[in-house]
Order: sequence, then C-alpha cells, then structure tokens
Amino acid sequence: MILRRVVSASAALVALLLAGNLAGQQPGPVKAASEKPQASAGQVKVIEMTSKKYEYSPNEIHVKKGARVQLKIRPLDRTHGFKVSLYPDGAEQSGPPGLKFDPAQDNFKIEKGQERVIEFVAERAGTYPFKCSVFCGFRHHGMKGKVIVEE
Repeated sequence: MILRRVVSASAALVALLLAGNLAGQQPGPVKAASEKPQASAGQVKVIEMTSKKYEYSPNEIHVKKGARVQLKIRPLDRTHGFKVSLYPDGAEQSGPPGLKFDPAQDNFKIEKGQERVIEFVAERAGTYPFKCSVFCGFRHHGMKGKVIVEE
C-alpha cells in the first residue's frame, strides 16, 4: 500500500513536470510583481541613429556605466564620419580610456546608403563628445553630439 502511494505520487509529479514543459513553462524562482528583470552580462544596448547634413539624431545618448553599447548609424543624405573622444570631458588623456572599443579606435566612416555599427563598452562615467569627421558642408563643424555615461 505504501509502495502504491509512492508510485502514484511519483507519477503525479512526472505528469505535472511534463505538462509544464509542454506549455513552454520552465521551473524557476517566483518573482514579486514589482521585481524588474535584471540585464544579463552579455546584453547590448542598441541605439539607432541617423546622420544628415549638420546633425545626428539623437545627438545626446545616455548609457549606464559598464554597459555594452551598439550605435547603429544610418546616413540619410551622404557619407559622414563619427569621431568620439575616448576620455570624458575634463579628464586626463592618459591611462585606460573611458570608452573601450575593440579594436581600439575612435574614428569611423559612415558610407552613404550603408548602416554602420559601432560598438563599445562604457567603462567610466562622464561626457564624451562626438563629431562628424568627414567634411559635409558649410556647417560641418556644428555636426556634433555627446555620449553621457551615468553611474
């Protein structure tokens, strides 16, 4: 009789587990309704941008310190450039950079008709200015923006 109860309980447990798997549910910890999911270590923050004569949109980008960031820049009118400071405003230009690119570079060409993906890790808090590095006309020097890395 005890053996029947054990077998019956085991069969019920197997049935519950199979039903959960068939429904696409995975067993896991229960979370409170107010609990927000945490970002995984490999998660990338993707920011879509455009460039056109004399402006980037958006021209101010906010990211968290430690974030892996992917800028997807699409030129709307012609070839442009993207040159970003590796060190935050007011910081010494020595030691490890605040924005880490692999391979290490700070200047990118954004070809007309092609989306350019620029990826970096925001290592240090601060404001990192960027500008167009391919002459695009009379107000070329006003084509700029900033990456703001927050704690």
